[in-house]
Amino acid sequence: MDKQHKLEEILGDIFSDKLIENLATYGRIQKFEEGTQIISRGDVVKDIPIVLSGTAKVVRTDEKGEEHILFYLNEKEACTATFSICSDSKKSEIDFVLETDAELLMYPVRLMDQLTKEFPSWRYYVCRNYNNRMKEFLNTMDTIAFMKMDQRIMKYLEKASEALQTKMINITHQEIANDLSTSRVVVSRLLKQLEKEGKINLYRNRIKLLD
Repeated sequence: MDKQHKLEEILGDIFSDKLIENLATYGRIQKFEEGTQIISRGDVVKDIPIVLSGTAKVVRTDEKGEEHILFYLNEKEACTATFSICSDSKKSEIDFVLETDAELLMYPVRLMDQLTKEFPSWRYYVCRNYNNRMKEFLNTMDTIAFMKMDQRIMKYLEKASEALQTKMINITHQEIANDLSTSRVVVSRLLKQLEKEGKINLYRNRIKLLD
C-alpha cells in the first residue's frame, strides 16, 4: 500500500483529499517500538508527530525530575503542545513517549504555516485537538481539587485503560505515585483497598480493572 492510500484510509474522514496529498508528499511514515521517546524536553522540534496507530503519552517533568502524564494520544491525534512550539519557535517543554508500538506520520515543522493557511480541514483539526486537551486539563484539575486519592487512582487507571484499550495495565506502583505526585506507600495501600473492594486485581507490575 502506498503512503497516500494509507493516509486516506486512516485520515480520510477528517482531512480533505488535497491535505492528504500534501501530507503524503512532504511527510514520512515511521514505525517505532514501545517506550521510544519521540520528543524530549528541551528539543528543537523538527517534525510534528501524528499518531496513525498505537498510543503515545505526553509527559511533563517537574524541577525535581518527577514525571507527570498530561494526556494520552491515540489514532488520528496529534499533540497540541507541538503546535505551539511551531508557532512560537520555542524548545519543547514536554516529553512525547510511546506507550505501545506505534506508527507515526512525521510532518516537517517548517511547512506547518502552509497547512494552516491553505487547508480549512487542518485548521479545524488543530482547533479540535486544542478543545479536547482543554477538556482533559479541566477534568484533571477537577480530579486534583475535589477527589480523594483513592478516587484519583481509579480515575488514573480508567484513563490509562481507555487509552490503551485494555483492562490489563502494565504499570508499577512507583509510576502511579510519580504521576499523581504522591508516595509509593500511599499508592500501594490504596491499591490493596481497591482490590478488596473488587474494583481491581493486583499482579506483579500489572493491574487489571474489573467490571
